[in-house]
Amino acid sequence: MNKFFRTFLVIMLLHASMGVFAQERTITGTVVSQDETPIDGASVIIKGTTSGTTTDHEGKFSIMANPGSTLSVSAVGYVTREVKPGNSSTVSVTLEAANAQLQEVVVTALGIKKERRGLGYSVSDLNSTELMKNKNTNVVNSLAGKVPGVNITQFSGAAGAGASITIRGGNSTSDGRQNQPLFVIDGIIYDNSTSVTGNTGTDGLSRSNTTYSNRIMDINPEDIASLSVLKGAAAAALYGSRAADGVVIITTKQGKEGKVTVNVNSKISTSWANKLPEAQTVFGPGSYATNGVLNTLTYDSWGPKIPADSTIYDNIGNFFQNGIVYDNNVNLSGGTKNGSFYLSGSNFNQTGIIPGTDYNKTTFRLNGEQKYGRLTLNANVAYSVANTGRTLTTSGLYGGGGNGAMGGVYSWPQTFNMKNYINPDGTQYRKFAGTVALEDDINNPYWIINEDDLTSKTNRFTGGVSGNFAVTNWWDITGKIGYDQYTTNDYTYIAPGSAVSPMYQTGRLSKDMLAYTYITTTVMSNFHKTFGEFDTHLMLGSTTENTTSEGQNHWGYNFVTAGTVSFNNIAPENKFFTDGTTRKRLVGAYGELGVSYKDLIYLTATGRNDWSSTLPISNRSYFYPSLSGSFVFTQLLHSNSFLSFGKIRGSWAQVGKDANPYATLTYVNSPITITSYTGIGNQYISGNPFLKPEIQKSWEIGGEFRFLDGRLGLDYTYYHSQTQNQIAQPRLSNASGYILVSINSGSVINKGMEIALTGKPIAKKDFSWDATLNFSYNVGRLGDFLPGVAYFYPTDAQFGTVKAASIPNGGYFLGMTGVKYLREVDKNGNEIPNGRYQVDAKTGLYKLNTTNPIVGNREPDFIAGFSNTLRYKNLSLSFLLDIRRGGDVYNGTEYALVINGLSKRTLENNRQSVTVTGVDSQTGEDFSQTYEADKSYVINGTTYSGTNMIQRYWSNYASNSLNFITSVNWLKLRSLSLTYDFSNILKNQKIIKGLSATITGTNLATWTNYKGMDPEVSAAGGTGGSGSTGIDYLGVPATASGAFGINLTF
Repeated sequence: MNKFFRTFLVIMLLHASMGVFAQERTITGTVVSQDETPIDGASVIIKGTTSGTTTDHEGKFSIMANPGSTLSVSAVGYVTREVKPGNSSTVSVTLEAANAQLQEVVVTALGIKKERRGLGYSVSDLNSTELMKNKNTNVVNSLAGKVPGVNITQFSGAAGAGASITIRGGNSTSDGRQNQPLFVIDGIIYDNSTSVTGNTGTDGLSRSNTTYSNRIMDINPEDIASLSVLKGAAAAALYGSRAADGVVIITTKQGKEGKVTVNVNSKISTSWANKLPEAQTVFGPGSYATNGVLNTLTYDSWGPKIPADSTIYDNIGNFFQNGIVYDNNVNLSGGTKNGSFYLSGSNFNQTGIIPGTDYNKTTFRLNGEQKYGRLTLNANVAYSVANTGRTLTTSGLYGGGGNGAMGGVYSWPQTFNMKNYINPDGTQYRKFAGTVALEDDINNPYWIINEDDLTSKTNRFTGGVSGNFAVTNWWDITGKIGYDQYTTNDYTYIAPGSAVSPMYQTGRLSKDMLAYTYITTTVMSNFHKTFGEFDTHLMLGSTTENTTSEGQNHWGYNFVTAGTVSFNNIAPENKFFTDGTTRKRLVGAYGELGVSYKDLIYLTATGRNDWSSTLPISNRSYFYPSLSGSFVFTQLLHSNSFLSFGKIRGSWAQVGKDANPYATLTYVNSPITITSYTGIGNQYISGNPFLKPEIQKSWEIGGEFRFLDGRLGLDYTYYHSQTQNQIAQPRLSNASGYILVSINSGSVINKGMEIALTGKPIAKKDFSWDATLNFSYNVGRLGDFLPGVAYFYPTDAQFGTVKAASIPNGGYFLGMTGVKYLREVDKNGNEIPNGRYQVDAKTGLYKLNTTNPIVGNREPDFIAGFSNTLRYKNLSLSFLLDIRRGGDVYNGTEYALVINGLSKRTLENNRQSVTVTGVDSQTGEDFSQTYEADKSYVINGTTYSGTNMIQRYWSNYASNSLNFITSVNWLKLRSLSLTYDFSNILKNQKIIKGLSATITGTNLATWTNYKGMDPEVSAAGGTGGSGSTGIDYLGVPATASGAFGINLTF
């Protein structure tokens, strides 16, 4: 089936591209404004036909037409003009500014194009020029700071690292839901999950242990023509269950009528860690026992002062290198009035800042269109292959010891040369060999990156065929078939001699596979009729989706013969294999009815019913409607030189969301076995055969206003959404035989505001300035828990002393729970806010609250972006500022440095004394005690040395999560680019049509109150539910970069 489908797509593409090289009369031209500024994206259509093209960033276009044809030229904010080229092959068109009436067409749900003025909900869109200003191989990162209501977090600075995107907060509490928007490319749903392969019970490959990519990275950003973000439920409702978190619609480039155009662009860039933790260099390795005796067999830096003549090694700074990226792209495009094609290829080659890591991606794409009278056929195919060389960054083998590279880098004593990692015989150099057992030792980070091996390879094929038949001038039918398939193969090798549990010390090998396949078919019928001053449209459609995921895990340990890395070199009793298949089917039927009156009032109603295989038969069918409308009140006003356009809009919608596959079932699986015996057992989550779909109800109001003939614009939105019937997994009693159970309980409420300001402060012939400022905030809370449910667990992210989980009823969706010092209590036993800390007389240290108290909220107070482009003749300067205020970040890396004695915080009083003050937790009396290094103390019958008490004090300090949480503010120079266009210099020659050179900087500066590494952080990339955004824990540091690129068009 798959082979037939791929062959069919290729045949359709070749057929659709036939004839595009036919030589007809070509008309070229330029479209400019009254001040002679080139107009990018102006539409040029042959009157009386659907054949047309658009202008490039220089206002230039090329189109094939007959000598007697009339060209209709239009652009947003300008009066449409018609010109007759006659016998001339070149034309110059000047458009007059109009009273901006928002005739702009945007792509909405199901690829339906609508006039922006008629939308009753918020849609943000970006063209390729905006996206490429800070081009990133992960298109998600290119959205940072550009779209209000959209929050982007990059997983880390590692090669091939993914990123997460949320729109208007998260809506589902289940860890199995990633709360990320649906991605649709050319009408085909495109999977963007961050999948983890492997047997997490043995190799520990969870999202926090190494770097994973989100799958939208498989697309080449250079192929994108435009991108639209549908934010509200009303905007996305027609896409069904998968669109409850918003939709990102990507339209790829198509060929244009005219001669074949060849574009080549190439970029080279270098990147570096933009901020690293600072380690103290005063005290060396060692740890003091209770009686004050120094233990030198440890990597902890709690030992004596480092002698002045000792060599200090900057192990953290020396570990990282400069990364290099080579990014090369080529595309060909062309067309006639009846057909077009677009063909591209690219290669992205990245060397990471961690030695031995890399990411290489190659892509190919072919898009084609062919018209046969009333029938229009479109087809596209894309192939990509991505190879990632990774490293284990934090602890890997669960229950088996071992550490990741970052864990070692951030704990290695400054007097040990970390580069000394291997003996002449090839075994790992161990500082404490012979005195410390291998399983109790620490792997040198250089051993991990040079001897261990973690690689991943993903092959992906996507394609689609669609046909549109115009039955009449008011009725057309569209059919579409889409296909998305990828296979990820991961390879993990732990070298013999690694500091892991004894059973793995002779080596371990794992090969894992994940195969994802998605097939969809869609049929839509569109009707459009005008009755007097009423314009109506009706759309009816149906979609079928089939999704299959297959996983395999093959692993083993204890190589029989040294030096041979193969499953054939592992005894049968030490080899294991597991596999599984997940299937899901969804059928949807939907419709949309719209009515407008005199371009004044627009009303739209939609309805969709889904049938999902993941729900019980009794609850499998669910319906959800939406209503939206807009009122263009400036239609009633006389010409106004100040307010040139104004509308108010509003919408209400309900969207359903089904369950994860098999959530209704309690199934058995093969348990993790470390022996030759096999068996089966229950999974740890109890199924629920009575689950209902989650239901999201939302509304929004807003307005769009244009002033001074479109020179200034304002877009405002206020929204409120509530997702009920949460499919959550609260904990069960251990006596039940399960840990969690899937139930419908609780709701997530999000409310917030979005503002976008656009302006053109300067618009002269040789100098212009375009600016956009966007602002948004969101507040997300949990509520309506069922009786007996004390906490929700919206994520599995737990690091240091903090959990992004265990959120109580009424708590923040992005809340954090942890551990904190107990304060004194009143006569009713309640803690006094800002009261003195309780001191435990049994320890002589602060008493801890370990009942999962709330310690922070990771959601920012607001986020904003300020984008600017200044153009002087052929030189343009663009920069983007990214702004955030508030939102807590947990500095788990600093926590680890404190535990290990490397933190500069531990230099307080030169480690000669610490003071504990508060109130005795038992007697309520004042407590004050200073522990001095050269004294001894008897506490609860045990004698402690002063040096040991100082260490215990800092361990107690590290247990308090609040000591490492900061409400973060930042201002980032997200991107800075300078481009020079040489086209004017080359205009008299016929071969080169365009040439430009660009210098770009990314993340060049961050001004923040955060004392750790980059505060834009996620400790476990891709974790579902509320995720791990705002948790900084032993991660690969974020990077800054500088690049130089050339763009050449023939």
